[in-house]
Amino acid sequence: MIMKRVFISAIPLLLCCQFLQAQSPWTNQKNHAFVQVGTSGIFYNFVRYNGNELDTKNSNYDITTQVYAEYGITDKLEATVILPYKFIGYKNITTNVSQSLAGFGNISLGLKYAIATKKIKLSTGLLYTTNSVKKDASIGLRTGFEAATFLPYITVGSGKNKWYYFANVGYGFMTNNYSDYVKIGGEVGYNIFKKVNLAVVAELRTPTSKESFFTTDNASYIATANYLDRQQYFASGLKLSYEFTKDKIGITASVIGAFALDNIPSAGSNNVGFYYKF
Repeated sequence: MIMKRVFISAIPLLLCCQFLQAQSPWTNQKNHAFVQVGTSGIFYNFVRYNGNELDTKNSNYDITTQVYAEYGITDKLEATVILPYKFIGYKNITTNVSQSLAGFGNISLGLKYAIATKKIKLSTGLLYTTNSVKKDASIGLRTGFEAATFLPYITVGSGKNKWYYFANVGYGFMTNNYSDYVKIGGEVGYNIFKKVNLAVVAELRTPTSKESFFTTDNASYIATANYLDRQQYFASGLKLSYEFTKDKIGITASVIGAFALDNIPSAGSNNVGFYYKF
């Protein structure tokens, strides 16, 4: 199906929130798979913390190399694995002293089931994100949230001619006294040329509670805004993909801006990925 092909070839690979991944209504057919390897980068000097913008006095970076894979267990049931490896750090603007940390971020495992597969696609899923991070409070760096997350979601969409579109909503239950959150996302894409697809993506995340981790967290992480509790943002941007071999090999690139931020770096992300379908 051409619209499913358009969507899959445009799956993004970005940000700590794993933006929109695994949350479209399409699933792979039985024994079919999609694998993407990519990298994303966030570079910043300012962070938003508890409603205020702070100058870090550092040149900060958060770079993710990630493997994203989907596999069709049946024609309606799909498994997902997300393996992020992160390189994070900063360099003081005045002293030129640098600090860095590398390690796995929050590894995710998921299942998605297609409820409706006709003209309107409807699926539901569960994404489980592990507390697999590395941290060093003495330098204010960590590679992810110090919590596990259970994210059930529902997603609906369709496609016609050269267009596709979908929207999803999920609720994140976080452990370790992190605040739960609601996440709403969507995507609209168009096949502008034979092998080229262009999409507009958007996602909103907002906390639904105020748990204790925010107040008990080590203050060293404020200056880097590395995976703070009560994270909030509205992110949107453009995503471009090119398919070298039809239904098999391609490349994606995206630029995502972030707005209405809190407890997160004041920056968007740049992203590129290579995918293979079999």
